[in-house]
Amino acid sequence: MKTKLTCIFLLLQFATVLAQKQDSLLTVLKDNIDKSTSDSSRIYSKIEFVKQAYKFDVDTSRVILNEVFDFLHKESEGNTYYTASKVTALNYKGILDVKQDKLEEGLGCYLQALDLSEKIKDSVGMWLSLHNLAMFFRKQREFEKSKDYFHKAIGLKKSIDDVEKLALTYHMLGVTYYENKKLDSAIYYINKTKALPCLAIRKTKANATLAGVYYSQKKYDQSIAIYKENIKILKGTVEQNELSVGYLNVAVLLNVLKEYDKALPYLDSAITVAKKMQRKDLLLKQYSSRSNLNETRKDYKQALSDYRIAMAYHDSINDIEKAKRVTALALNYKFDKEKIIDALRLENERSKKKLYLLALICIVILSGIILWLFRKNAKQQIHLTQTRLQQRELEKVKAELSLVTKEKELKNAVVENSIKQEIFKKTLNDIKTILKLESEQDRKKGLHSLTASLLSEKVVTNSDLKSYLDKVSFDFKVKLDTKFPQLNEREKEILCLMTLELNTNEISKLQNSSISAVKSSRSRIRKKIGVTSKEDIITFVKNTHL
Repeated sequence: MKTKLTCIFLLLQFATVLAQKQDSLLTVLKDNIDKSTSDSSRIYSKIEFVKQAYKFDVDTSRVILNEVFDFLHKESEGNTYYTASKVTALNYKGILDVKQDKLEEGLGCYLQALDLSEKIKDSVGMWLSLHNLAMFFRKQREFEKSKDYFHKAIGLKKSIDDVEKLALTYHMLGVTYYENKKLDSAIYYINKTKALPCLAIRKTKANATLAGVYYSQKKYDQSIAIYKENIKILKGTVEQNELSVGYLNVAVLLNVLKEYDKALPYLDSAITVAKKMQRKDLLLKQYSSRSNLNETRKDYKQALSDYRIAMAYHDSINDIEKAKRVTALALNYKFDKEKIIDALRLENERSKKKLYLLALICIVILSGIILWLFRKNAKQQIHLTQTRLQQRELEKVKAELSLVTKEKELKNAVVENSIKQEIFKKTLNDIKTILKLESEQDRKKGLHSLTASLLSEKVVTNSDLKSYLDKVSFDFKVKLDTKFPQLNEREKEILCLMTLELNTNEISKLQNSSISAVKSSRSRIRKKIGVTSKEDIITFVKNTHL
């Protein structure tokens, strides 16, 4: 248990050292972003910043990536460099999504990046996408898919002879076989990693995995031998922190084997390296571990001494004023980060509100137009219906009038035919009577009366008296119109009829009036034109000169 705690302390210390290195590197990268004079260099610096920051500051990394995507969305079309930058940005966005358990989004980013990189034949982007897809499926424990993508990545890096990335892919493939509990295959690919002329740090990481395989097989001696190999490699490098971890791992394994005396020198070496680096926090953990080890060895005096030294480092590290300053810096950093996130959130909310408002306005306008069209159409339908009804009523009235007219015409035809037949019979009888008369004068007078009677019947029957008079008494009527304008039309008509030698009874028939009315009209005519009762009116008018 004590050994495990010691291991945890050292791993935490390793993370602290790495974080400090990252902070200094990020400061440089931030300066590079600020000093960039072109869009391409600024995009490059931002992506490099994300590559270093994504492991411990997801929010800031997302903000920077969003800035990159905003720019590339406008500029990447047709530009190979910007498209390649978009491939890298998509890969790291996918890493962040997976890190925050947004698995579907992350997988989508990897696949989109792979598609883009294949289109522009970007081998670096393709390798990164394939590698990330393999890591994704390994995390999902879909080992066969993971292995398939790793093999594709290996084939790509073999063709372009990129040793470092090839070593990384071999190493991760070995880890995949290790997690899949296929230990022989895991050892095979880790040894292929070590056989490559890659950097020492990669070989030490591969060794650590190999040692883990041997540890799981309970081959502790072989595991110790691997860690000792790591120590030899790291002694000649600047990776002093990893060297300290190597010493610790040997001590842990020896402790498992209960070889406490052999474990102590390795833990001493770890403390020596930490002192050279002047790492108080690392020394705190290592002295605590050595105190536990000495207590197990029953060297209580040394255990107490190590414990006191650990507490001294603890007090030194946990200086109150320094803690306040660190806390203030942390709060300021957190505030700045939250401020950026709040600004982005506020901008998103504003954009959403504008979009909702625009959509609402469009809906209102569209609803108004639809309502207006609906009402207009309804009015038109009502108007058309009313028009059709009116037309139907009009056609109905026309049909009824036509029927009435035809019926009337039919009745008139029947009546007229009956009248004609009566007149014809009466005329024949009158002619026979006239022919029987002995006196020529009586016959003449009878024929004249018959003619007037026939004329009367014709006019009454045809309702065309005025037209007839205009034809037979034209000159006489002209004289009346010219010399006697004081007479009305009815009075002039009576005079015209008198020229035809019609008596009062016959004239009353033609004018469809009484005999007394005709006589009264004749009296008025005499007064208007100044003719006495003894004079003949017709003779007076005819003798009047124009």
